[in-house]
Amino acid sequence: MEKRTIIVLFITIVILFFFQFYFAPKEQPRQPQTTGETQTKEKPQVKDADVKKAEKTAKSEAVSAPVKKPGKPSAVIEKRDPRDVLVETPYLKVALTDLGGGIRSVQLKQYKETVRGPENKEVIEDVKPFIYVPKISRSVNNQTVDDRTYFKPDKGNITIKDKPETLIFTGTLEDGKKVRKIYTFYPDNYLIDMKTEFEASEGDKTSIEFAVISGKNDSSYVFKGPFVYNGKKLEQIEKIEKTMNFNKNYSYAGFDDGFFAFIWIPEADSKPSLAISKTENNTPVVRLSPDKGAFSGKLFFGPKQTDVLKGLNIGAEKIIDFGWFDIIAKPLILFMNFTYRFTHNYGIDIIILTILIKIIFYPLSVKSYKSMKEMQKLQPQVMKLKEKYKNDKQKLNQEMMGLYKARGVNPMGGCLPMIIQIPVFFALYKALSGAIELRHAHFLWWINDLSAPEDLFSFVIPGIGFTVPIRILPLVMGITQVIQQKMTPTSADPLQEKMMLFMPIFFTFLFWGFPAGLVLYWLVNNVISIGQQYYINKKV
Repeated sequence: MEKRTIIVLFITIVILFFFQFYFAPKEQPRQPQTTGETQTKEKPQVKDADVKKAEKTAKSEAVSAPVKKPGKPSAVIEKRDPRDVLVETPYLKVALTDLGGGIRSVQLKQYKETVRGPENKEVIEDVKPFIYVPKISRSVNNQTVDDRTYFKPDKGNITIKDKPETLIFTGTLEDGKKVRKIYTFYPDNYLIDMKTEFEASEGDKTSIEFAVISGKNDSSYVFKGPFVYNGKKLEQIEKIEKTMNFNKNYSYAGFDDGFFAFIWIPEADSKPSLAISKTENNTPVVRLSPDKGAFSGKLFFGPKQTDVLKGLNIGAEKIIDFGWFDIIAKPLILFMNFTYRFTHNYGIDIIILTILIKIIFYPLSVKSYKSMKEMQKLQPQVMKLKEKYKNDKQKLNQEMMGLYKARGVNPMGGCLPMIIQIPVFFALYKALSGAIELRHAHFLWWINDLSAPEDLFSFVIPGIGFTVPIRILPLVMGITQVIQQKMTPTSADPLQEKMMLFMPIFFTFLFWGFPAGLVLYWLVNNVISIGQQYYINKKV
């Protein structure tokens, strides 16, 4: 491969990783929020058992009674473990707790936490201390009272099959004010209707908090954190220095977790004011401040999938954002989604995409190859010029440019195909890091997740305990890189040619940690390039 081509690719990749390391949005620390004077032990996972079984008990430490406020009636809190009410729909598995009457766990039944594991993807993760959403609190005489009391559900476990069902929790705040939380679950989507009704006292400020603690995405190169959409622009909040007040100037808000999202969608006629802040533990919080003693809206827990988000009819598809390469990444995903209808395999779709790109740019590849051939033929004359003007760099450059112009050769012609492919390369990288369609997408045999590095097997080096993953695709890609380099005309001197032999090793090492789908793309690209160069060799 020509020296300039390698240099262009190398510099571009270095720039990408420099940009990602220093400027990519950093993941906000997601630590649990500590409330009041009580903490509880870690609660168990919601098991994948039939929700019609006996009601499960969360293994949490009993909550002690709060300190009574002078002159205020205080709710009586039982000393017992919280109990769950389980609701299962075709899309969701939801655990609600009678402690606070809120949602403490949401699992997505159509997605797994890991490729090989049996557990469903959990949007609200188990954390310490005991957490639930939404949480209602009020400021009374400069003191905070909340709903960490036991609520009474109007029914037990629910399995929803063909019609919506409603679950109502009735309880009190710690100062005795009555509260109702009303949830409606649907059989055909990821939405949960939520309505809250509470006694409001004049002069007291009531707030409702959503602190969704979600699972960690394998990729750190996509935005994760709170966002707010005002009907025109999506604001991704990368860092929370202080409370950000949006009042009622928003259409929806929520938390982005890479492949998945939580979205709060208010009802237009009861929209509460909204603010984004963080707790003392740096947990991002969406805080609502209703004007009256009741408000309602919808909660979305689900995948960042275009058709699903469009179905919400609020412009929620805006949260699918691939940054600088968005304009290229989204068409690539649309194309692969189209071919997936026929192939049912995104690995094959990546191969088809690569072939199509190579066909489109074939004329440019031919021109590039011819340019490199001509550059190779001119090497003897170039070497004579270098010897003749070795002490006059300016004159040397003028003579070389004149030689290239006379022969109609573009010194950078060999780099053009590589330069054009780089935006596609980066766009596909971003798509593999954030497109839900490619998460856990199986290709063949052991390659069962195109969005993550290949996982054939690993071995531990004795003595130091260092784990080395064994991957086939990067090795085969490195071999094709050597073959392609040997077949490509070069104008480099013998010493430079020997140095360039290290580039396939560098590329193999670099691609070792890349998503399998990206390595597959580059491997197929190399194979097709080898075939093209062999064919052009016969013609030129």
